[in-house]
Amino acid sequence: MADTSSASLTPGLEWHRDTPCNTETFKSDAEAEQATQAIKRNLQALSRLDALISVSLGGRPPIFVDARAGQSPAKIIDHCNDTPDAELTIKPHYIFQFAEGTLEPRLAIFKDAFFHEAYKPKGSIAVAIKFCDLLGPNPPRPLQKYTPEAFPRLPMPTTDLDQVKRDIKEFGYGFVKDALTPAEVGILKKAVEEQAAGETAAGVAKNDGGPLQPNQRVWVLTNKGDEFLDLLNHPLIDEMVPWMLGDYPNLHSYFANIARPGGQPMQLHTDQLAIQPPIRTVTFGMNIMWLLNDFTEKNGGTRIYPGSHNGNVAPEDVFDIDGSIAAQAPAGTAMVFESRLWHATGPNTNESGERPAIIMFFMRSYIRLQEQNPLSLRHEVAPKLTDRHKRFMGYCSTGAAGGLDGEVREGIIAERKDDCVGRVRVSPA
Repeated sequence: MADTSSASLTPGLEWHRDTPCNTETFKSDAEAEQATQAIKRNLQALSRLDALISVSLGGRPPIFVDARAGQSPAKIIDHCNDTPDAELTIKPHYIFQFAEGTLEPRLAIFKDAFFHEAYKPKGSIAVAIKFCDLLGPNPPRPLQKYTPEAFPRLPMPTTDLDQVKRDIKEFGYGFVKDALTPAEVGILKKAVEEQAAGETAAGVAKNDGGPLQPNQRVWVLTNKGDEFLDLLNHPLIDEMVPWMLGDYPNLHSYFANIARPGGQPMQLHTDQLAIQPPIRTVTFGMNIMWLLNDFTEKNGGTRIYPGSHNGNVAPEDVFDIDGSIAAQAPAGTAMVFESRLWHATGPNTNESGERPAIIMFFMRSYIRLQEQNPLSLRHEVAPKLTDRHKRFMGYCSTGAAGGLDGEVREGIIAERKDDCVGRVRVSPA
């Protein structure tokens, strides 16, 4: 088959381009220089950094921003014999976006570092993050650390769903007591454990939790057994999700998270961090985490900062969970939390056992899905899907979006069509 990726299809329309349409396509030395100028314009604000940082832009030699104590405003120097407090390698256009307030540094710094070791900050993570924050028009405040005085009350498991909703509004999370019966927990736990073991045996397991990667995630549960399709019919979903997210919420991701001994804490994050520019005034998503074992501080109970869903707040160091608390509740509980809450999988310091949970993450209807369900769905699973499943998985048109062949009336389930209107040309009269 001929390669037509960059060839023009129509004589006379000779545009050839097969590169992605994004900001990285247009990198240049001029852009790096413009980023340097953006840093220079913010030297007064950067004096609050109280540190020396090395910044590499677009493969150029690093510049040094000297904002050590007593240095006001900060200054840029080309050479420095002192060891910097932090070393940051970053794409120049990120600097512009930080300055405009259209990109969250905790996303920008670490999404590239996740795939490319060269982008991982060296030295103080807190200094690297603070440098990027100070470039912006509205740097966030640090997270409030938990103390009994600051939080005399915290959410407790309850069957009163109105109380759970009040807890979510106040703290960002709540616990639904006895959401699953012991028998239901047993069925789902067995399915998760067997699937995890099967993926490990097949060499397709997805592991994390630090250098030794003891933890395991079982992704795309819609493909992994009828038990997981049945769980999508649980009435708690109908009670909680539309209340927070409106009509036609999408199942953004659906997976099991198994924390095992030796697992290290996950990077602190919110579940709407990928939505940029950052919007902290709107809740875009909701998690329902089904606890299949008791959650404790020792076995990796999710670390949370109560109330961190409110206001322009963010962690100074995304790898420091000091001041957080562990979500603790018995098996069968559903932990429901909204997407602005700062949280992370906790460290598992037990010597044996594991802490499995199933996580359904729903997003508002207009947010792009993490999992492209129509593409990843296995053929043998498709006939089992009900219209309810299909709506969750992004097959439903909503608000003039997600239609098919020009049909965008709300609530229509879009199925694959092989007879969409194609080229039917006639010469106009």
